[in-house]
Amino acid sequence: MDGDVISLVHALGVFQGLILGVILIFISKKNKSTFFLGLFLIGFAIEFLPVILEDFKILENHPGLLLLPISFSWIIFPIFFLYVQKISIFAHERVTYRILYPGVISILFLFLLFLLPEGAKEYLRGTYLFEILFALGLMYSLFIIVRINKYLNNHTEEVKNQFASVKNKQLQWTRFFIAFCFVLIAVHIGTLFVEVAPVFELLIACSNLILVFTIAISGIIQYNVISVAHRADLPVKEPSLDTEDPKEKVLELINRIDQYVRDSAVYTKQDLTVVDISTALKVHPRDVSIAINKHYNKNFNTYINEFRIKKAQELLKTDILTNLSIEGLSREVGFHSKASFYTAFKKATGTTPMNYHTEVLEN
Repeated sequence: MDGDVISLVHALGVFQGLILGVILIFISKKNKSTFFLGLFLIGFAIEFLPVILEDFKILENHPGLLLLPISFSWIIFPIFFLYVQKISIFAHERVTYRILYPGVISILFLFLLFLLPEGAKEYLRGTYLFEILFALGLMYSLFIIVRINKYLNNHTEEVKNQFASVKNKQLQWTRFFIAFCFVLIAVHIGTLFVEVAPVFELLIACSNLILVFTIAISGIIQYNVISVAHRADLPVKEPSLDTEDPKEKVLELINRIDQYVRDSAVYTKQDLTVVDISTALKVHPRDVSIAINKHYNKNFNTYINEFRIKKAQELLKTDILTNLSIEGLSREVGFHSKASFYTAFKKATGTTPMNYHTEVLEN
């Protein structure tokens, strides 16, 4: 009975993955990056098809389907890497299509094996060839996952250098997904050497089912993170500052930045970007980021949030909370939400806004 349930869950996962993948490819006309996510979901779902063919004894009744070339362990995570590149802040840079080459080669190799006579396929099936190919494919997937994680770290760093508000721009759901996949691949490698209990197999199958649905929904609602530092209408086309410039040159620009941010209170703008400041100062946004990073050793997001926190501290020393909620105060000083305000305020002061307000009034 357990085996039948597991097979049904796998079958449902394959059907769900195929349907959601096709939907994502269909809507990719509006958002081209979802094309790669759709391909990934289809490949991810088909990976479980050989298990279903085995469980439902389809291969026994149709031996011609032996060695069907539907193993995509070498290519599905490179496809997801391309998706991450397409939605990241580095989408303007050249996409790394060469990581698909091992996957394409593996599919062609499997297709050639599929064309062999049934006797030869039966013989190969009894060898360790496919276990070795599968294990190598999983290892390559782990390598790609590590690369995706490194890429996401660079993406997050650059987002914080360009945006004062990073909400929905850090691609956190992709981090969760690759962490889950890292564990899943490790488990798959373990199953090559240790027999897994049916209950554990069922748990993995159900997890895959939930994961595929979650990834599809996340992909639908995820907008591309557009780099504001590469807009075509920038006042200065090329940066004039780099990390090797002398302190005097950096100090000159940082003084202009500080004065403008203080005098204009531009930090209260919720959707503030580095371009807003660079446009006002008629410099390249990269120069603004470099100056802040080099002089203060901070990113743009942290730099702007410090102005917001100082403004909030000034307001909390008054009776402002009589007429304004904490959420209202957070928006007043430029934060998108109460949660982000609480996090930034506590990180900067070591206490919550309400406690700070209470302590100030008591003293």
